[in-house]
Amino acid sequence: MDILALNKDRETKDSPVLEPGMASTYEYDDTRLCTMLTTSESSNIMRRMLQSIELEELAKTYFELLTAKLPCTSIKISFAEQILFFGNSTQNARSMKISLDYGHPFGAPQHAQLAYVFSQVLSPGQRKLLSEIHAIYAMGLKHALEYYRIRQLATKDMLTGLCNRSHFNDSIQKLISMSIRNQQTFGLLVLDLDNFKQVNDGHGHQQGDEVLIEFANVLTSSLRESDHAFRFGGDEFCCLLIDSDQEANEQVAKRIQNTINEHPLFKEHKVTTSVGATTFDENDTQRSLFKRADIALYEAKHSGKNLFKAA
Repeated sequence: MDILALNKDRETKDSPVLEPGMASTYEYDDTRLCTMLTTSESSNIMRRMLQSIELEELAKTYFELLTAKLPCTSIKISFAEQILFFGNSTQNARSMKISLDYGHPFGAPQHAQLAYVFSQVLSPGQRKLLSEIHAIYAMGLKHALEYYRIRQLATKDMLTGLCNRSHFNDSIQKLISMSIRNQQTFGLLVLDLDNFKQVNDGHGHQQGDEVLIEFANVLTSSLRESDHAFRFGGDEFCCLLIDSDQEANEQVAKRIQNTINEHPLFKEHKVTTSVGATTFDENDTQRSLFKRADIALYEAKHSGKNLFKAA
């Protein structure tokens, strides 16, 4: 059965499957049982869809397949507050949205949406072809989405919602490679909460957790969208600052420190933050870069706390 026809029955006011201009051009005929793809073509598409479980790579391959067979100008995949987009925005284009459910059968259902954009109205034969290609792609996409969800759970700090040390290791390696390739630099901040132990000892771990959660919120609000914050564990945090130098590192660190110094919760517990910073050099490794920032943090902690030190 045509998957596009199935989605037509599930149309809602908030998420229309077809734009009005396109819906009126097509009438589905259940008697059209012949397939548009040969067995060989179906097998080839399925083989390509199973070659990767990485969402971005899978979506890119799918878009290449679509543009080779249909007048598709772009696809957008929306899932878990994330968006993948391939192609170009086109004025006066025809769009189509198809919902997709995924996830473990015993877990909470997850939802994604594919938005197709075409340069022209599809003929009935083209719609049938899209339906068949989409059905094959949806199988691989469901696995990739579930893999992404599980990986997110494994790389998130459950208390603060920040990424954890495992994700930091992956992120900094990718950033090093990108920086060498593009001849750019980036900044690393290592932060530690001063006097945090007395919060746990004097007020209990629940109050300590509230301090950690609020500190994570301060970090997130102090960074640009392109930057990233991580919790290493305990009261130790890190930030990766994209395309940043020593001056920019200090500006971000001072912004964080000033916010902490003026925040009622941190003032109540006399908690401040010490920051060690460094900037990536093309001869750096992950180990050398982090060691340099960690030494700077040590100097800040032992020079009176609530200080910024660069190395």
